[in-house]
Amino acid sequence: MVFVSPDLSETMKDGGSPSGREIGYAFALPRLIARLGGRRARRAEFSRWEAYGMGILVFGVSCVFVAHTLLPLVRPAFAQLLVLLLLPFAVWAAFLLLYYVNSLMTALLRRFGLYSAMTNNLFQHHVIMSLTTLLALLLVRDESGWMKSLGVFWLGLLFLNLISILFLKFLHEL
Repeated sequence: MVFVSPDLSETMKDGGSPSGREIGYAFALPRLIARLGGRRARRAEFSRWEAYGMGILVFGVSCVFVAHTLLPLVRPAFAQLLVLLLLPFAVWAAFLLLYYVNSLMTALLRRFGLYSAMTNNLFQHHVIMSLTTLLALLLVRDESGWMKSLGVFWLGLLFLNLISILFLKFLHEL
């Protein structure tokens, strides 16, 4: 039998940094909020909660847009239910295909010397955020209040993040 005992160092108990006050965020808006709240924030490549939250939001906006587009084409209620059940898997498969095409585009750009980053993260980030912004803009044009609200929410977060980047850049904290 094996017993596991957590033996966390003082660094881990204090919040993951030697001072216990520095937090890492990938997006500028949480860094600005943390800084305005009196905490030191640094730029981090990966932040678990930001990745989960943004991934769920991107997936949600995509699923809502695809459902809004497909459901008027399907008439029987049983078929609509089937479409709604299969929709998350179809969107997931579409994202996998998008990531594959994205990697092929990145390889092609590298071959021509137009992209030199070590990873595809930056290019993938721009493609996914641009696509989601396009879908949000299309949702804003809808008459339905909650779909319009979802599009406005995405565009508002995008706008606030861009303003935060400018504000942090102005403060030389980026």
